[in-house]
Amino acid sequence: MAHRPEPIKWYLLTSLKVETAKDALRVVSYYVRRWRVEEFFRVLKHGCKVEKLALRKAERLSRAIAIYCVIAWRVMLLTLLGREAPDLPADVFFTNAELRFLERYAKRFRLPPPETIVSAVHLVAYLGGRLNRSRDGPPGNEIMWRGLDRLTTAVFAMDLLEDDP
Repeated sequence: MAHRPEPIKWYLLTSLKVETAKDALRVVSYYVRRWRVEEFFRVLKHGCKVEKLALRKAERLSRAIAIYCVIAWRVMLLTLLGREAPDLPADVFFTNAELRFLERYAKRFRLPPPETIVSAVHLVAYLGGRLNRSRDGPPGNEIMWRGLDRLTTAVFAMDLLEDDP
């Protein structure tokens, strides 16, 4: 007979009323979502560095934060797609210019071209400093924000060089 591991006991402190298993699952689902929100603010604060904005007018600050929210969402979406929908075509997420750069980058390091989201995620992760050790899990938001930042800079430079007469 196979050995069954000891069940894990969870203790969740909450002010919400929990009387049934359904209530407990509802509260746990709130905390699962809360983690995603915490991670979003981490990307916003540390990846986008929103707290360092030196804007003095509320209108300018709110516009800047709105733009950074889109950037943080993009970082988190790319990280999630690489894990949850790896076979999606890369052009679902990346622009033609980004894919052109990633293809050149892949070729330079003898890596496969970015045809799927997961292959593009790995290239962006390499740009972000991923070492690709066998024990490393899938790339996280921090590697992805660094990689997307470098990709944006590289695409901008590539466009400038290609437009130069």
